[in-house]
Amino acid sequence: MPQEAAYSILLNLFFELVESQAGKGFRLGQEWLNDAKILAKKLYQHLVSMEIIAKGATVERDGITKTFFVDHASVKVVVRAAFETYLVFFHLYGNTDHLVSEFRHKMWRIGGLADRQKVHASSKRWREVKRSEKKQLEKLREEIKSSLHFRTYTERQRKKILEGNWRIGNSWADLGISAGFHEKYFKNIYGYLCGYSHSSYISIMQVGQAESIEDQRMLTKAFLGVGVVLMAHFAFSYSNIFRASKTVLHANPLATRVAKKWKFGQEDMAEIYDR
Repeated sequence: MPQEAAYSILLNLFFELVESQAGKGFRLGQEWLNDAKILAKKLYQHLVSMEIIAKGATVERDGITKTFFVDHASVKVVVRAAFETYLVFFHLYGNTDHLVSEFRHKMWRIGGLADRQKVHASSKRWREVKRSEKKQLEKLREEIKSSLHFRTYTERQRKKILEGNWRIGNSWADLGISAGFHEKYFKNIYGYLCGYSHSSYISIMQVGQAESIEDQRMLTKAFLGVGVVLMAHFAFSYSNIFRASKTVLHANPLATRVAKKWKFGQEDMAEIYDR
C-alpha cells in the first residue's frame, strides 16, 4: 500500500478513535484522563497540517502566479512537534500502572503551571489568572510530595520535580525508547528535525539546494512517513486507554492491518540499526 493511502486511512482512523470519546465525562478522580483527549487533538491537528503543507503553496500577486513551492522545512518543524506530542502522550498515559501515569500527569502539570508563573502579566485579568494558577500549583506540589512515587527520587530530583522538571532524568531519546522506537532511529530522525527547527546549517543548505518541486516533494514525503508511523503507534496506545476506542479499532480491520504494518518498533528496526 502506498504511503499516501496509509496516511489517509490512519488519519481517518485517528479521527474516529478520538471521536469515540467526544462528550464523555470521567468518574470522580479520573478527570486527569481528559488531557489524553486534548493531547490527541493537538497531535491530530499537527498531522492534518503536515498533509496540507505537503500539497504545496502558490504565491500570487495581482492575480498572477509568481511561484509555487512545497515547504518541506515547515513540514519537518511540524513533524518534530507531532513527535514530541506523541512522546508526551505515551509518557503520561502509556504506562499500565495508572498510579504511575497519574503521578507523571501531576508532574507535567506542575511543569506547565510553573512556566506560566514566570511570564509577566501585564493586565489585571492575567494577574488574576496567575494568582489562581499559583494556588493550583501549590496544591499539586502538596499532592506530589505525599505520593509514594515521589519518595523514589533523590532529594535533588525531588527539588527539580517541584520546580517543574517533569522529564526528570529522561531525555527526549529516553522517552522515544520507552515509547517503543529504536534508539538510533529516534536519534537520527529527531536530531534532523531539531536541526530544521533551530535553522542548522544542514537545514539551510538543503532548503537552498532543493530548487525543483521534485526535490522539495522528495524531502517532504519521507517525513510524512514519520507521521504514518506515529499514527500507527497512537492507534494502539489510545485504544489501550479507552474501551470505546478499542471497539472502534476492532471494528475497522483494514485500518488495524495498516496500523500493525506501520507500527515500527525496536525489533523491526534492529536489522537496520544494529549491524
